[in-house]
Order: sequence, then C-alpha cells, then structure tokens
Amino acid sequence: MVVPPVSDLNTLYSAAPRLTAWLRRLGHAVVPIDLSLETTLRMYSRSGLERLFAALDPRAVPAEYEDVYLNRDRYVRVIDEVMPFLQGRDPATAHRIVRGDLLPEGPEFRVETQKARRERYGPWGKVDLARHLATLMLLDLTNLFRTISPHLGLFQYAAKLSQSTPGFDAIAAELARPPNAIEALMLEVAATAIPAEVDLVCFTCPFPGMLLGSLTIGKWLAARRPAARRALGGGFPSTELRELEDPRFFDFVDYLVLDDGELPLERICARLVALRAGANDAPAPLHRTLTREDGRVVRHEDPAAVKPRFRDLPAPDYAGARMDRYVHLLSSGANVFNRLLNDGPWLKLTAAHGCYWKRCTFCDVHLDYIDDFDPLAAPKLADQMDALHAQTGLSSFHFTDEAAPPPLLVNLALELLRRDRSYQYFGNIRYDPGFTPDRCRLLAASGMIAVTGGIEIASDDLLPKIQKGISVAQVIKVLQAFRDAAIMTHAYLIYGFPGETRQDTINSLEILRQLFRADLLQSAIYHRFSLTAHAPAGRRPELFGIRVTGPEFRGFSRYDLEYESVAVPAPDPAIFAAIDRALTAFINRLCLDLDVRFWFKDVAVLAPTVAPDLVEETMKRPLVAGGAAGVDPRLCWLGGVPRWSHGLLSVSCQGGELYTARAPRWLADGILRCHPSGWTGATPPRPNELSPHGWYEPLRSRGMVLV
Repeated sequence: MVVPPVSDLNTLYSAAPRLTAWLRRLGHAVVPIDLSLETTLRMYSRSGLERLFAALDPRAVPAEYEDVYLNRDRYVRVIDEVMPFLQGRDPATAHRIVRGDLLPEGPEFRVETQKARRERYGPWGKVDLARHLATLMLLDLTNLFRTISPHLGLFQYAAKLSQSTPGFDAIAAELARPPNAIEALMLEVAATAIPAEVDLVCFTCPFPGMLLGSLTIGKWLAARRPAARRALGGGFPSTELRELEDPRFFDFVDYLVLDDGELPLERICARLVALRAGANDAPAPLHRTLTREDGRVVRHEDPAAVKPRFRDLPAPDYAGARMDRYVHLLSSGANVFNRLLNDGPWLKLTAAHGCYWKRCTFCDVHLDYIDDFDPLAAPKLADQMDALHAQTGLSSFHFTDEAAPPPLLVNLALELLRRDRSYQYFGNIRYDPGFTPDRCRLLAASGMIAVTGGIEIASDDLLPKIQKGISVAQVIKVLQAFRDAAIMTHAYLIYGFPGETRQDTINSLEILRQLFRADLLQSAIYHRFSLTAHAPAGRRPELFGIRVTGPEFRGFSRYDLEYESVAVPAPDPAIFAAIDRALTAFINRLCLDLDVRFWFKDVAVLAPTVAPDLVEETMKRPLVAGGAAGVDPRLCWLGGVPRWSHGLLSVSCQGGELYTARAPRWLADGILRCHPSGWTGATPPRPNELSPHGWYEPLRSRGMVLV
C-alpha cells in the first residue's frame, strides 16, 4: 500500500491505514510504504544533497538562489542534524539553530526580519522558532532544486501538470523522458521499499501533486517488478478521471479504481489469487474499476455488487508504519491552524462517510464521497480511537470527515468521558446551529481542540444560493460557542461564486474583520470559486447565470470547468488579491480596526452596508432555541467527583477551581449521577429523572451542561 510522492510530511495519509486494515481482514499480507516521506528524507540527507547539488547546472541557477548554491557545503554539513530535529528526535538542536550561526540563510529568510521573527515567538518559543527557520531552509533548497525539476514542491510534485488537464499528452511526454536526479532518488527509494516478490502495488492518489510520482513508479515497476500488478485510486482519479478514455494511461498502471477502494481492491485481489492458483472458474467481476483491453479503456461495473458499509469496516491499521519518522514543519509562524496541522503526527479517523447535509451547490454532491452518508456509532468510533492508541502509543486524532454530524460528536464526547479518556482531536464540521454552547463545552471537555468548516461567503444574500443551510447570525453564534469553549476555529471561504457582487464581497470582508476582531475566528483561507463537473452548479450552470465554455475533453481529465458569466458579475482577480491580503493581516491580528476599503487601493468599492457592530450585537443576543432540535437532552457534569460530609459539598469545577458550599446531600448525589462515573447506563441522566425541577441551573456556569 503505497503513498506516492509528494504529500504532506507530518503524518501518514488516511486512506493507507484504512485500506490496509480492510485487505488484512481479507487475509492478505500488506506492507504499508510512505514513499512520499521516504523520498523526502532521502533527498534531504547528506548523501541526497550531495547528489542533487552535483546534478545542478550552475548556469541554470536563478540569481536570487546563487547564495543557496554557493553555500551548498554548509547545507550538506547541517542537514543530518536539521531533519532529526524536525522529526522531534533531537529537540536540543533548537538552541543552536536560533542562535543564528548554524543554518545558511537564503531568500526565504529575507521575507521577514530576524527581529520580527524573534518578537513573534518570544523568549520561550525557541523550539517553534527553530522549526520555522529549519522549514525556511528546506523551502530554499526546494526552490533551488526546481532547476533540476520544475515540478518539485515541498508538498507536491507536478500538481499543475496533472490538475484538470483534459489530455494526457503533457504527462505522457514527461514520463517518456529519462528520470531526472530527483526522480532517480524516488526510484531508488522505491527499489528499497517495495518487496521484490509482490503481487499488487496499490497507489493512493488523493491529490494531483501525487499523480506523476505514482506513474513514474508504475513505469519502473513494469521494468523491475514485471509480475506485479499496479492499481491506482483515491480522490484525484475519483473526481477527475471518471471519464478516462486514453489507453496510454495503462502503460503505467493496470487498474484505475474509482470511489471507495474496499470492494474494487477485494475483487482485484481475488482475481490475482485465482490466477496464481490456476483456477479455471470465471474470475469475480471487477467493480468501479477501469482497465485496458484490446487497446481501449474498459469500465467495469458489477450491478450485483454490494459494497461494505462504512460502519462495518475495521479500524485503520497502522502496523508497520513508522510514525516517528514524520517531519513537522512550521512554514507559517502566525497561522495557528497551519501550526496545528504540522504538530502531528495525527492518527486519521473518519466519524461518518459522506456528508449529512450534501446540498451545497459548489460541492461534488453527486459523487459517493459526499452523497453516501454512513456514520459510525459513537461507541465503535471510540473503540477505534482506543485501538489506534494501543497500537501506536499516540493520542492525537484528526477526523477527516466532509462534515462530522453534531449528534455523533456529542455522543462520542460522552463515550470518551465515560471511558475516562484524555485524547485530543479536531476535524471538519458545518457551522451548524446544533453546536450549542453546552455541546461545545462538552466537546472541549472530551478533548476537542479545533474545528474547521466552510463559511464560504458571509452574506445572507448568497448563502441561500449556495444552499449552505446557515445564516450569518447562526454562524456567529456557533463560532461564539466554540470560542467560549476554547476550541480553535478555521474557516474555508470562497470568492467569486456566481452572483457575488462587489457589495457582497465588501460586506463579507467586513464581517470577517469583525469575526477576527472578536476572536471568533483564528484562521481562515480563501479559495477562488471552482466550477466542477460533479456539482449542481456544474451540471445546471444556467441556473447560476453562467455558461460553460470548456475545456474540450481530450480523453483524460474532466473536472474543473471553464465558464463565462452571462447574467451575473464576473470575478475580478484584483478583488481576490485584495481580500486575500486582508485575510492574511486578520490572521496575524493586524489592521482589525481599519476600514476594509483600505485593502482596495486599486479597485473602486463601496462602503460596507453591514453595521460595524453586527458581530458584537449578535453575540449579545440570546441563543435562539432549536439548535439541538429533536434531541433528548441529558445532564452531564464536566467537573470532578463531588464529596459531601456533614452538610458540606466540595467539588472541582470544569475550570479546575474548587467549589465548597453548604448543601443538602441530594445535591451531591445529583452531581454524582451526572458525572461519568455515576451514570447508570452508557449515557447521563435526563433532567426529569432527577428532582427537584431545575436543581442544576445554579451549577451551569461551573460545569453542568445540558446536551
């Protein structure tokens, strides 16, 4: 099970342990191999740098990177100390790095002054500052080595070449040339890691920046492991290559798998086992799989196939994965969410397959990864967390959901408290009114440290067109609930959704300014609107005032669509640049009191029409009932076990402070019944199960929640 170059370096990509677990359940021997990580570690080693510097043509070095090339002996000397530090294996190296005389400094170091960096991290942030400086050094080297391969990135390889390219010609041309020095290292790592006797090599390819690496290794396998079959699947082919017609693609793989990989890989493995055994029976039909037969692409779909339900799959299996080898970079020192992502390694889990909302008009709602909603039961999800903790010794989890459902997260939190666990986790959600203040306090008590979710555009005029199912006021109240529970929030934003006017944009930016000023958001990222073939907007563009103009499909990818605005304003790149600059400042807690028109110096914009205190005033309003509609509420005490003696109640509150007061015995008994250790079943009591009515209200501020 191969993670091809190049992906994030902070942890193992989620599909690998999930599919490994499934294939092992079926009785197959599976070797997990993270070629993305191992190729990077080979490149950024003493021997790797020596080879790459030797492969450079000095005449091709850009002027701004001449100092990096001229300092090559220093990079070679320090790299074998820097990489173990970034892996967390030698933290004391931070003292030498921050002193300033160890790392050579190239162009990335000149983006910000040394004084500004030191002030941001402060005297106690030496390890973080050292991680940041070491990351800048790797970025300088990566940028220099683009003279060897223009496709190289620290977190991707040839993403622009592969993404939404309608024809295969450019990729085929790259694969036809001899490997460059970087690809030679990649293939050497593959030769070491992939066993000589192997029946099937599976590439998980979630992103376009992993396709060329997959196919390069696939070509090598055909020459060096000719008996091995090659299968490629994941998010990239499942979204972009569903209509593949070019048979040349199968020079580099034997099977192209679409959507969830469990059943297609089960069928592929069954065929290979039957072939090896010389069975005469007809092989099991392939499913959701493309192959080449008689020189043409054939799509295999078994109408009788019943794929395993997500809830019935085994827990991801990390056996054989070296989690201590992952690299924890810090490229953006002020963005707390980027910092969180790279603080891993995170163990990847999914609470629910698909999306419980699945209505957003920009989203791939017609594909299984969104449309097929299948949640785990909370006890089973907690079982998986326990299993992964026991297997790896790690207690940090990243839920990779499209949008984790609030009731499931609430039930998971209760289950973790019942089991007396102290894990930490974060994941993607909708900013759903179901996340009430009490529920957010519960989630925080169970270990939730952050959430990410799409706001898209903070405009009540556009959110209904997106069919987001939330209003600006609801988003504010949900963010307020998370903030008050000390849970970090990150927002995904879209610019250029069809129908968005400049007034919408300026109003949305003003609301974002207020959200950051109130500390309701700590991080966010803007994306330009992308019209995709599988979204409602892509299938019915006329409903959104746009017309699809291309690109012309040439047998390879059909996903991102080109379009022109017909009845709506066209997006303006200058506007996008302005709001992106503003957002960067907001994330850095800068310019939060400036008029947002400040950012549009070269573009004429009107003043915001939203009130300058909209967020502040919304926060003051009481919560509208119905956020947790349809839920049977229960009482949960988030503090310690109460003690009562001679009329005196003593109990630790949720915040850690000790509460002592004269109280009747029944009050201590009631608190104990609401504490996880006192539950009579798997869940806490309902309010009407305890008396007198409303007895718990004075305890709400101290740690009693109604969830």
